[in-house]
Amino acid sequence: MRKPALTLACLMASMAQAAPVTELNPLVVTASRSEHSLADAPASVSVITAEQIKARGAGNLLEALRGVPGLSLNGRQVGGRKTLSIRGAEDRHTLVLIDGRRISSTDDTIGHSDYQYGWVAMEQIERIEVVRGPMSALYGSEAVGGVINIITRKGGQQWHGGASVRGELGEGPAGDGHQMSASASGPLGEWFDLALGVEDRRRAPTPRPENKATSDIEGQDRQSGNLRLGFTPSEGQRLQLDMLRSEETRRRHEQNTRLPARPYYLDTYDLQRRQDALTWQADWSLLRSELRYSEAEFEVNNKRSNNIAPTRPQRLEDRVWDGNLAFALGDSHSLTLGAERREEFLENAGLSGGSDSALHKALYVQDEIALADDWALTLGTRLDHHAIFGSESSPRAYLVWRASPELTIKGGYGEAFRAPTLKQISPNYVGAEGPHTFLGNADIQPETSRSWEIGADWRDEQSAYTATLFRSEIKDLIYYNLLRRVGPRSIYQYDNISEARIDGLEVALRRALGGGFSLASSMTWLDARDRDSDDKLTGRPEFSATPSLAWQQGAWGAELEWQYIGQQTLQNAAGQLKRAPAYSLVNLSGSYRVDEHLTLRAGLNNAGDLRLEDKSELFGYVEDGRTLWLGLEASF
Repeated sequence: MRKPALTLACLMASMAQAAPVTELNPLVVTASRSEHSLADAPASVSVITAEQIKARGAGNLLEALRGVPGLSLNGRQVGGRKTLSIRGAEDRHTLVLIDGRRISSTDDTIGHSDYQYGWVAMEQIERIEVVRGPMSALYGSEAVGGVINIITRKGGQQWHGGASVRGELGEGPAGDGHQMSASASGPLGEWFDLALGVEDRRRAPTPRPENKATSDIEGQDRQSGNLRLGFTPSEGQRLQLDMLRSEETRRRHEQNTRLPARPYYLDTYDLQRRQDALTWQADWSLLRSELRYSEAEFEVNNKRSNNIAPTRPQRLEDRVWDGNLAFALGDSHSLTLGAERREEFLENAGLSGGSDSALHKALYVQDEIALADDWALTLGTRLDHHAIFGSESSPRAYLVWRASPELTIKGGYGEAFRAPTLKQISPNYVGAEGPHTFLGNADIQPETSRSWEIGADWRDEQSAYTATLFRSEIKDLIYYNLLRRVGPRSIYQYDNISEARIDGLEVALRRALGGGFSLASSMTWLDARDRDSDDKLTGRPEFSATPSLAWQQGAWGAELEWQYIGQQTLQNAAGQLKRAPAYSLVNLSGSYRVDEHLTLRAGLNNAGDLRLEDKSELFGYVEDGRTLWLGLEASF
C-alpha cells in the first residue's frame, strides 16, 4: 500500500540515518495504527524502551512511566497505591492497551485501585508508547487524556532468550523484595513461531514508622506468564494466538478503630487477570486487513482476619470483536476503516441480580492525507453506541508540517469521551460497604472533552527537543453527589458536574554532551481548574521536571535522575483545599556489561529517603523509602 509522501520520506530518512538518530526518532504505531517516525506522528508521543525499563529497575508499569512529559501521580489513599494521569485528566481517562488490545479497566469501577498496572511482566515489554491527548477517534471510551500501549516481544527467525534476577533492600522499615523473570522466542519449523515468558515479583509490606503493627505500603506477590504462538503460512498472512495470565496478592496490616477489642487485622486482596486473543493479519497488496477476537477478565476477592467483614468480590469481563481495513485512495490518501463490538460484564452483589452488562458498538474512519511533500493532514472520526446511554461521536484533525529536515511543526484538535461504568449508570446499584453508601444513576451522562495542541519538534544527530502547548476542556465530570446523612452514614449518588479546563506546556529534551555523557529532561506545567468555582483541581502538580545525566563508556554505564514534583492543591481531612509543598526524589543507577550475554545492574532509589508525611499530612499517597537494588541479566 502506498503511504502519503511525508510518511515515505520520514521512513527513508530513518533508515538512512546513523544509529543514534534512529534511537532518537523511532517508529511508532499507536497514534494512527500505521507506522510514523516519532517526530512526524500525528500526535504527541513518548516512547519508553526495554533498556530504559531495565536501567530504572521498574517493577511495574507505573514505575516504568514516571518522568514522561505530561504524566503525574494521584494518590489512592490505600496502602500507598498510586495511579497516573495524562495532562491533568483523571486517571480513569487513560486507556491502557496491550499490543493494541483493550484491558479490563479497574479505575473507578473498583474503588481506590491501581490494578491496571500489573498485567504484563516487565521482561516481556519491547517498548511502551504513550500518546498524550484525546484518542477516542480511534480507540473509543476512556481515551480522554491519552493512550498507553504496551508492546510486547515477538517471535523471530532465530531463537533468543534471557533471564534476570533482581533483589531489593529497603532501609529501615522499607519493604524488601525480589523479581525473577525468564523469556524465550524463536521459530517452530517453517510456519510457526513462539514467544513466552514468566515473572515472579515479591515485595514485603512497609510498616508505618509511627505504628509498626500497621502498613504504610502494602506488600505484593505477583506471578505473570504469557504465550504468543504465530502461524505464517505465506508471506503477508499471519494468524496469532496470545494468552496472558497474572495472579497477584496484596496484603497490608490495618487498625480498626471501631472495634477496640480487635484493633488490628490483615487485609488481603487476591487478584486474577486473564487476556486471550486470536488475530488474523493479512496484506493483500492493495490493502491490509486485521480481524481480532479478544477476551479480558479481572477478578478481585478480599479477606480480612479477626472476623472483620471483607469487601465484595467483583469480576470484570470484556469480549471484543474488532477489525480494520487500510488501503490507499489515489496517490495522496491512506484510508483506515474499522469496526468494534464489545460486550462488557460486571459481577457485583450491589447490582440488581448480582450482575449487569452493556453492549458497545463502534464504527470509525481515518484518512491520512499528503497535502504536499512536507505537509500531512490526519482526519478521523468514530461513532460509538452504548446500549444504555446512547451514541457519542469523536472527531479529530491533526496537521504535521516538516519545515526542515530537523524541524517539525504540528498540532490539532480532538474530542473524546468516557462512558459511565456499569455501577454508575445502573439505577439499582447500591454500594453500602464501609462508612458510605453509593447509588447508581440512570440519567448520568458520559464525560466528554475537547482539546487543542500545537508543538514543535527539533531533531538532529546529537539531540532532540520538543515543546507542546495544549488546552483541554472536560465536561460532565462524574463525581459523588451527597444526598443525605443517616446517623454516621453518608449517602451519595453518582452525578455529573459541569466543566473543567486544563492548560499546559510540555517540554522534553535529550542532548549528547561528548565524552560518553548525555543530558535529558522532561518538564510539565499545568493549570487545571473547575470552570464553575475557578478552584484548582486537586492532585495536579503545577510544575514537574525530571532532569537526568547519563554516562556510557565501553561496558560501563551510570545515570543520575532528579524527580521534582511541584506544589499542588490537595484536600485536608475536613475537605478544605490546601496547598501541598513541592518535593524531590533522587535516583542513581549503574550497569556493567560483562560480555555480550551478561550484564550487572545496581541502583539506589529515593537516595534522600524522603517521606511525604514528613513534608505534609495532605499527601494521600506514600513514596517508597530509600531502596537499594541489585540485578543480573543473562541472554542468549
